[in-house]
Amino acid sequence: MNWSAYEVFSLISGVVMVGVAFAPKVKASERFWAVVSGAFLIGYAIYVANQTSGTFYFPWIIFVIPFVAAGYLVVQAVSRSRESDDRQNDDQAS
Repeated sequence: MNWSAYEVFSLISGVVMVGVAFAPKVKASERFWAVVSGAFLIGYAIYVANQTSGTFYFPWIIFVIPFVAAGYLVVQAVSRSRESDDRQNDDQAS
């Protein structure tokens, strides 16, 4: 295998996406797409690392999207957690 910075960063991006998919309070559809995109990035990194010839292109956006998506999922999970806490506090006050 030939691991360069691109393959390693693609692998890290995929692991981040899969890891964020299992955060609490994430919707099933968001979890699904996070796992699918993470698996794709991991698979692509391994595929390219196994190549011995040819030129493979890594657009810069594939290194940004996972962290933007991870940030989005964390914000969504935190807001859902706060909403459920607010509902619990309202129920206790009643």
